[in-house]
Amino acid sequence: MEPETPITLRDFVEDGELGLEVVVGGDLLGRPVSWVHVTELLDPAPYMTGGELILSAGVWSARGGRSDVFVGGLVRGGAVALGWGLLYGDEGVPENVVRACRSAGLPLLAVPVRTPFIAVGRWFFERLQERREAALRETAARSERLVRAISALPGGVRGILQELRGMLSREVRFTETAGTADPGWSSFPVDAGGSRRGSLLVEGAELSTRDLTTIHQALPLLGFVISYERELREAELRLAGELIEAVLSRRSRFAAGRLGAYGLDPEGAFFGAAVLGEGAGTEAARRALAAAGLRAVAASWRGSVYAAVQPEDGTSPEAAARALAAAFGSGAAVGVGGRGVGVEGLRRSLIQARQAAGLARMQRPPEGYVVYERAESHALLLALQDEEVLAAFRDALLGPLEAYDAAHGTALLETLKEFLASGGRWQETAHRLHIHVNTLRHRLARCEELTGRSLSSMDDRVDLYLALRTREGVRGAEP
Repeated sequence: MEPETPITLRDFVEDGELGLEVVVGGDLLGRPVSWVHVTELLDPAPYMTGGELILSAGVWSARGGRSDVFVGGLVRGGAVALGWGLLYGDEGVPENVVRACRSAGLPLLAVPVRTPFIAVGRWFFERLQERREAALRETAARSERLVRAISALPGGVRGILQELRGMLSREVRFTETAGTADPGWSSFPVDAGGSRRGSLLVEGAELSTRDLTTIHQALPLLGFVISYERELREAELRLAGELIEAVLSRRSRFAAGRLGAYGLDPEGAFFGAAVLGEGAGTEAARRALAAAGLRAVAASWRGSVYAAVQPEDGTSPEAAARALAAAFGSGAAVGVGGRGVGVEGLRRSLIQARQAAGLARMQRPPEGYVVYERAESHALLLALQDEEVLAAFRDALLGPLEAYDAAHGTALLETLKEFLASGGRWQETAHRLHIHVNTLRHRLARCEELTGRSLSSMDDRVDLYLALRTREGVRGAEP
């Protein structure tokens, strides 16, 4: 509950109905009062809890008590002030009491004849109740604001954080990692259910009691909403995964219904996208596609991220490819399939996207993605093969050439590559390499000798060309 604003000595003095007057300690009126108590004991300290305004009419002095002893007991007991009850209208507070209070640094108030002690106590109790009720109303109002923030835009966790910023007049944020905050920030653990924890970070190392109360009031709501949103996201991801699986396994009727549930036209145009590699996360893919203005469903399936994108008129596959590549950077390979219509067209596009992503992983193009319709057919076929099989095929053909070049400082691999790239034209290849045709013939003869293949055979030329392309893919994948 919000701590009520304390009642101070100044509140007593400034209330005209009580008529209390300051005799000693006018500079100490900011002291908070915890209770009002009447006593005529010479030493009331054992019965005090601290913070009291003590009221006395001096009966103890009529029994021979000394004022310095009485006041000393009040100070030891933690009294904030002494209220002296005047018995007659023309009298003042006894001088010995004034001296004792001034010497002890204890504020002294004169209580007029017209104000009985019970009226002072009643006044304090009524004000205390008023302030506690006000604190309760403020706490309830704040709770209502926080609860409304869950459903009002922007809603959820963002809504609570936005409301907290307004309440605290300082920056706040939530992190899913528990731990200490940066210097200048305060950290509060958020329990989101089970082992899930996070931290609410609040700007400022020192916070007021009111701010701390507000924060602790928001923490349970924040934990509840975070848990709810996580469970909702997990359910959505599970349903999206079932959709991708249904499309790829040709469960067309189920897939069509699920596409409709996501607001996509199952008979409309689609193109599929795939992301391979470490760091490929469904949530990041969803955010990237949404930020690009694309209507899509993304899900993880068999270790990769797939997305069914329904383009607007004029939307190209590159739009999705660029968005995903920018989101994941160099840690993942992105591929986008061709445009297809209906569930079957989406299935083909997702398969194409997977093939294009495999090619992107092998070649590591500078733009970070491969669009199926722009890729070379043989490159896609190579991307479908097992990497170990490709490595064995490549090493068997090109390994002898690489070893020879390394041992003799020659350029047989480069010569073979240029010869095949020129379509087997001798003069053009020699011109590109800036060598004589006879030198070219000598180099290629050495290539045939080392590989056991004939460059006059189309089958052997194709094998050597594919081996060179797989080698380029490996080189492109190196960091």
